[in-house]
Amino acid sequence: MKIWIDITNTPHVNTLMPIIRHLEAQGHELIYTARDFSETLPLLAKHGIQPIVYGKYKGKSRVKKVIGLLQRMWMLLFKLPKFDLALSLGGNYTSAIAWLRGKKSIVFSDNDISFKFFSFAMGSYFIFPFYFKYQKIQKKYRLKDSQIRTFQGFKEDIYIADFQPDPEFLNQLPFREFITIRPENLKASYVPKDSTTIVPQLFEVFKDENILFLPRYEEEKKMAEGYDNIWYPDHPLSGLDVCYYTKAMLTGAGTFAREAALLGVPAVSFFPSEVFLTVDEVMQEMGIEFKSRNAQDIKNYVATATKTPASTERSKTVLAEVLGIIDGIIEEVGGRV
Repeated sequence: MKIWIDITNTPHVNTLMPIIRHLEAQGHELIYTARDFSETLPLLAKHGIQPIVYGKYKGKSRVKKVIGLLQRMWMLLFKLPKFDLALSLGGNYTSAIAWLRGKKSIVFSDNDISFKFFSFAMGSYFIFPFYFKYQKIQKKYRLKDSQIRTFQGFKEDIYIADFQPDPEFLNQLPFREFITIRPENLKASYVPKDSTTIVPQLFEVFKDENILFLPRYEEEKKMAEGYDNIWYPDHPLSGLDVCYYTKAMLTGAGTFAREAALLGVPAVSFFPSEVFLTVDEVMQEMGIEFKSRNAQDIKNYVATATKTPASTERSKTVLAEVLGIIDGIIEEVGGRV
């Protein structure tokens, strides 16, 4: 079967790679497309994937984002090779293009904050983490029970399952012990317009710690000027290795926090909104993710939190379940192609 896989953001690469390897092993013909955004293309290249590139990041402006989305859909609709089934995280592009071409699509999602109209209105099959509260989405878009599959874990389990820490990872850093800070994505459309960063306050309260700083954008590097305890890399680092080796993960979003939490590492999200993804809310209720926008409260939490031994056994079970779900959908679609 010809399966189109669209990758539009950096975290998507990690999640999709175990699925891609499985589909390749099953003998499917895969068509890769990607958006030129953040570290998406370098990470794909690292995995030996050279996608067809359609579109690039359009900035925080909602108007420009909508224009960019429609432009990219236009390119995909008329330039993308023929396919039998589409698959992606998020699904805005794959759902719409597959629907317009009369094909089926599979959408992975644990996001109930970002704009997902095309995804849910036009998607065929939806794979949700068990902890994702999808019922409101199902009611709003009138999704049938037969379209929905759930798995007993988190999205991050899919790629944590195969994780083996790199014993040479620390040789890339100027220190052996450190905390990690990743800024808020203030340019993202799902972040409130009046949001500001608390990274400068975090730098101040953690002056006595080595800090691995992972800026999203070039201009954010200026925040680290004047500190001799802060270092940032000039190339993408393995996110899971960062989570595994760091003393604590402090991030303005959710992915790094969830990865760290599942690896037994103290995880803090200082996402600039009162509204969190439901999967983050579940982790916070479980006590494995701490949320705060107060730098001193975050420091106090890190001072008392402890790491627990990392284990991937539960994640391996989750990955096997997800691959089984995908195989089942492919078999169902295959009878209609």
